[in-house]
Amino acid sequence: MPKTIDYPRTSYAGAWEVAEVVYDTGGKCSIEACARKLNRKVSGSFKAILGSAVKFGLLTSKRELLTTTNLFRRIKHAYDKQEELLYHREAFLHPPLFSQISRKFRNKELPVQMFDIMLIREFGVEEINAQNVAKAFVDGARMAGILDERNVMADIDQLAAQQGPRRELASGEMPLNLFKASDAPGASSSSPAVAYSQDSRLDPTERYATDSTFFETSLVPSAPSESLTDAAMDSDPVSALFGLNRTTPTPATQYSPEAAVVPPVILPAASTPPEPLSAPTPRAAPLASPRVSEPTVAPPTEGYLIHIAGPGLDTQLSIQDVDDLEIVRILLEKIRKNLSNK
Repeated sequence: MPKTIDYPRTSYAGAWEVAEVVYDTGGKCSIEACARKLNRKVSGSFKAILGSAVKFGLLTSKRELLTTTNLFRRIKHAYDKQEELLYHREAFLHPPLFSQISRKFRNKELPVQMFDIMLIREFGVEEINAQNVAKAFVDGARMAGILDERNVMADIDQLAAQQGPRRELASGEMPLNLFKASDAPGASSSSPAVAYSQDSRLDPTERYATDSTFFETSLVPSAPSESLTDAAMDSDPVSALFGLNRTTPTPATQYSPEAAVVPPVILPAASTPPEPLSAPTPRAAPLASPRVSEPTVAPPTEGYLIHIAGPGLDTQLSIQDVDDLEIVRILLEKIRKNLSNK
């Protein structure tokens, strides 16, 4: 029964050249096609090179079909030269004989002059292959950076420990959507209201640190089933003047300028959430002609307040900056057109 040869008989450089030819043909090709690409014949020496590429873990050979491996693709697509060298070293040490020799002579001088004889006597290499195997090991070890100019072998286990985990620039999995609401009825949600009740015993700075996606602030409560836009369109008397109202405003959803412009405030640990601001009671619209009331005197921090009442209109406008005057101008222009049409 012939002896199984589990070590490469040719150099690592020749094996890499063959693997690159297979890679250039799409990662798979037949032995005959690979030989044609290299302008060679399918001879014994060529099959020895293919066998070395398989021993180094660069190719797989099955039913006369050559395929590049994941190790070859990691070398080919390394981020930089340093990572490429680490993967080349992994491929060179893939044969058990080469890794065994490297560990035997770690931090010691390799006897290069009599290395072929040592392979025959101590490692069971056939005499006909010993010289080629010795040359392939020395050349590959220098290329992989584990044999220096003084022929001293490095500690491959220590180099592997210093290498660290393989770098990945992007995660292979998509992150979960933390803001997706639960579809199951009665299921607990991760809304700020629930998070506030669970973490109210923590300091505000600690609550910010517990979850980077949650910032606990004190906001004015709103109607649970309506957005701010819907509530404003349904209850704002100014929208009613332009015919934008869709429903009759109710005291519960009455728009209040003061309630819409409240800055967020971080609550201290021992405080309780603020009470909801009471909505102003809607006032009955008088039957008199439209008039502009005198602006109410308000504290400087609250700006100005303009009250306009007329047929189907009773609203108060809070003027806090120059842009709010544009709303007043549009409203007065609408009143002027209504009076001109009479």
